[in-house]
Amino acid sequence: MIGVYRALFLQQFQVMSQYRVATFLYALFSFIRPIIFLAAWLAVAESQGGRVGTFSRADFVGYFVITIFVTHFATSWDFFEFEWEIRRGTLSPKLLRPLHYLNYAIVNNIIWKLMTSVAVIPVAILIAITFDARFQTEPWHLAIGIPSVLLGAALNFMSGWVVASAAFWTTRVHSVVTLHQRIGFIFSGQIAPLSLLPGPLLAIAYALPFGYVLGVPADILRGGHDLPTALALVGGQVVWLAIAIALYRTVWAAGLRQYSAVGA
Repeated sequence: MIGVYRALFLQQFQVMSQYRVATFLYALFSFIRPIIFLAAWLAVAESQGGRVGTFSRADFVGYFVITIFVTHFATSWDFFEFEWEIRRGTLSPKLLRPLHYLNYAIVNNIIWKLMTSVAVIPVAILIAITFDARFQTEPWHLAIGIPSVLLGAALNFMSGWVVASAAFWTTRVHSVVTLHQRIGFIFSGQIAPLSLLPGPLLAIAYALPFGYVLGVPADILRGGHDLPTALALVGGQVVWLAIAIALYRTVWAAGLRQYSAVGA
């Protein structure tokens, strides 16, 4: 498998290198949305004397700077590409190969995120310096927060593949994807830190997997939770990741039995 992954990494790196400008433009999505919401919350904080709940102006900057990193590493777009592969007929030969199809998506995600980090990281650092971000991060926050980011990325990747697998039945998953993304937009911590959500919405955010993708790792990394709470939230990430993997295995197996290629 090491040799196989080495070959896949090299191949995907060569593919990405041919589309450098497009890759950079896609990377813009990692920091444009957090910057927009940062500007909105800074305006709200200024109108309320510089603080909203437990968040000061500098706390908002710190939170949204971290969400730039978390959003970048948690991004997953496989539902769009998988639908396209089914409609184009390029999925069938890949299913005949001895390597599981998911391996190609894993390599694709990793290479894209490594290459676009060159653009995302400097922008995030510049924003943090310019707007005087404040972090309450201690070493143990990093020790727990970094694995939390990886768990959030894995959860988003696997849950995305559960949604993507709907293409076995519909070949057009745009409506399903839109619903999935809109719910995630509200409850993932993109609009606002999870702690600022009203009580019922906060309960829903922690009951669904979306908050564990972005809001939880961002709050841990900025130092927003004590140790017991952080560990409990990471445990929630592990539980939801296990559920997502189980759902993916079930849906994928059922989808393969359904699949007969477009036009067949």
